[in-house]
Amino acid sequence: MRKPTTTMRSLFLDELTTTEVEAYLKRGGRTALIPAGSVEMHGPHMPIGTDTIIARAFSIRLAAETDGIVFPDVAYSWAGATEGFAGTVSVPPEKFMELVTLIAVKAWKMGFRRIAVVSVHGPNDDMMFLCVRRLFEVHGVPAQYLNPWRVQTPEAAELFAGKWADGKEVSLMLAALDVLGKSRLYSEKELAHDDPAPPLLANRMGFKGVTGFFYQDMRHHVAPTRYTSKARGQKFFDLQVKPYAASIKALDKYVRLAKRQKNQGWFR
Repeated sequence: MRKPTTTMRSLFLDELTTTEVEAYLKRGGRTALIPAGSVEMHGPHMPIGTDTIIARAFSIRLAAETDGIVFPDVAYSWAGATEGFAGTVSVPPEKFMELVTLIAVKAWKMGFRRIAVVSVHGPNDDMMFLCVRRLFEVHGVPAQYLNPWRVQTPEAAELFAGKWADGKEVSLMLAALDVLGKSRLYSEKELAHDDPAPPLLANRMGFKGVTGFFYQDMRHHVAPTRYTSKARGQKFFDLQVKPYAASIKALDKYVRLAKRQKNQGWFR
């Protein structure tokens, strides 16, 4: 991992003192990474905090590339189909959105000008799309939502193409634990085995639109697969970090230009 451009005792906000954060902002630091995850069942074999673990690890990699600070996780979000399984703690979507909005607005008021929410939890896509749009329209805060699951290079796409697709999440989780210094918790040997899921009822019905559903088997969410590779997960992180870091850095210019555009909506 590349080291930050200046020395701080930590890249995590909650491990810094107030005076250290003040010094960071005074010297021109301006990047806030907000990991957003979920607290939900992740198959019979993966940790309940998988989405949060991946978001936190990718955020720390981004912080090292952008001279950023990683805010505490927003772990609780709307779980959806995993509701009802032991360990899943779901909150209403609007509450999750409200919390992320409040955090981003406070970060902006502190002086952070590059604000990015990072998440791989699928349902967060819709909620964070609305959240960052409303942050700009209502509060004048130009934040970004980044989902590192989405491939940014052909090389990254190839890593989990074909038979490896089913092992993407578990592989990223293993890589994330390595970044966070917690690789002892789960091993590739422990997780790499086949245990396919039974058919999902909603899929068998042939629906052409959206409907609500609950998973009936833990494997409906993530089924164990032999196509599990920490090395592929680590390589995926390596390939994804620079494109997303460049996107965060582009906020510098966007913030300047957004202030000068003629139509400011009703915000002003």
